[in-house]
Amino acid sequence: MLQIVKIGSTAHDRSFFVNRPHGHPVYLLILVKTPAKFYVDNHWLETSDGVAVIFKAGQRHLYGPQDNCPEHCAYIDDWMHITPPLPVLSEHFPFGVPIPLHNPDNYYALFHLIYTEFYGASHHKNRIISQLTTALLNKIEDESNTEEYPAIYYQAASLREKIYQHPESEWSIPDMAGSLHISEGYLHSVYKHFFHTTCMADVINSRVQAASELLTSTGKSVEEVAETCGYHNTEHFIRQFKQKTGLTPAKYRKATD
Repeated sequence: MLQIVKIGSTAHDRSFFVNRPHGHPVYLLILVKTPAKFYVDNHWLETSDGVAVIFKAGQRHLYGPQDNCPEHCAYIDDWMHITPPLPVLSEHFPFGVPIPLHNPDNYYALFHLIYTEFYGASHHKNRIISQLTTALLNKIEDESNTEEYPAIYYQAASLREKIYQHPESEWSIPDMAGSLHISEGYLHSVYKHFFHTTCMADVINSRVQAASELLTSTGKSVEEVAETCGYHNTEHFIRQFKQKTGLTPAKYRKATD
């Protein structure tokens, strides 16, 4: 079970600089919220805000704010010390290397949950901390694997999230491809590769999913449900709903009463 020794969030001025030749006796994870620089492979590497770095136990720490940063709050990070070993990360993980985070706010939110549990006293505190920290580490490792999860993956995943958040929208392949600044053919290819389905299949699934929730939790008529879920033709909605569920909307509502 993973254990956190210390955890915190800090803000420093321009004078902040870390030079620990022998690192810490435990692992250090930092989520850096401001532009910074790290000494990696015998040269300085400047990073934008929203990166993660994990140092192994005993690994040198050499980093700080960029030279042209503002005077106040030049360097801000969330950090935690984790007891070794760290079996959840692969042997090929790039320790000490800054990893850019897509949607870094998600990582900050997960860190905040861990932070809250660390200073709490719930009965399941240790288990919750271990599981949440494992999830955080796994997500960071996925971000480091740019061959398996390149930038286009995160763009496509964001599009997919929006499809399920807004099934009522007028989704079309040209508009979806345009929002990602890629061709329609490339959109189809990457979407199929990553999610094993198509954009339009997800649009239909999102609408049927939303409709099934409305049918079982509201008194809306079938026509109102269809319109709420993005259908302009009720008969078309009924056909697609039956294809996906095996029941008409009316029979689905009755079966789940």
